[in-house]
Amino acid sequence: MSQHKIALEYKDRHLTRPLLDQIVGAQLRAVPDANEIIIRCRSVAKTAYEARESYGIKVTIVPNS
Repeated sequence: MSQHKIALEYKDRHLTRPLLDQIVGAQLRAVPDANEIIIRCRSVAKTAYEARESYGIKVTIVPNS
């Protein structure tokens, strides 16, 4: 049976593109065999949403509403 590893990150702040780059880089080093990164944050910049497609891993952003 295949495994689906997910890395989770919680931020109680506004998610910007530079912060997203830092989070994805850190999670890829911490969990190199992850299939997906889920980030929960307070709010999200438009540039962060656009940057999700530029990584070699699926990145899901969940803003608190």
